[in-house]
Amino acid sequence: MAEPWHETAFGAFYPVLYAHRDAAEARRCLDLLPRLAPLDAVPGGAVLDLGCGDGRHLAQLARAGLPAVGLDLSGALLQAARGCGAPLVRGDMRHLPLRPACCSAVLSLFTAFGYFGAAADGAVVAGIGATLAAGGHWYLDYLDADRVRDELATGPIARERRAGPLVVREERRLAPGGHAVGKQVTLHPDGGQAAAAAALGVGPQGLHYEERVHLYDRRELDDMAGRAGLLRVASAGDYDGAPLGSGPRWLLVYRKEA
Repeated sequence: MAEPWHETAFGAFYPVLYAHRDAAEARRCLDLLPRLAPLDAVPGGAVLDLGCGDGRHLAQLARAGLPAVGLDLSGALLQAARGCGAPLVRGDMRHLPLRPACCSAVLSLFTAFGYFGAAADGAVVAGIGATLAAGGHWYLDYLDADRVRDELATGPIARERRAGPLVVREERRLAPGGHAVGKQVTLHPDGGQAAAAAALGVGPQGLHYEERVHLYDRRELDDMAGRAGLLRVASAGDYDGAPLGSGPRWLLVYRKEA
């Protein structure tokens, strides 16, 4: 039986594929969040980077002196995150290994949400609600689902590019009914770089997998959050603070009600 896509896609090669999502972008994102709602609304509460990956946001949080903690399922990415200045936990976001009400903020950044379908994604939000202390905030950095549907309405979009020692082919398409977006990804070593590619987990035969993210509209996200005791209190459309709907992303902030 094939392993779930999210256990394949977040391997050692992942930071190489998204090297353009760098520390400068992480700073822009984290500069925006406190303008939307305070990260330290609950004194003494931790700031949980949920799906922390290789730690680019964690490093910025640690430099700001915030009590940050990173959680991710990928051992390879947690290895890459070592040295970020924050404690790291290996765990599944559907079953958070944290005590209730211990967090002042939970961050789901760079679309670290929507991987599992409505029931399991609802369980993720319920866990976030339980982990937040009253008055704490969940920051959801999610793709603009309306824009994605419009972009792919006429059919799949494919591209080929190079990333480090890899040749990357990607094809994005809407799932039937438009309720999810899939991305077929094929990786091969670039010419003469077989050893460097192998060090990232991509052998000479290459690697193929499909990413899949459920496309929730804003009402669905608000309803899911509401069932977890979370109320939307702020939003933006990009990392510069543009109005919601005018940029490529949805930055949604929810507060844990008493």
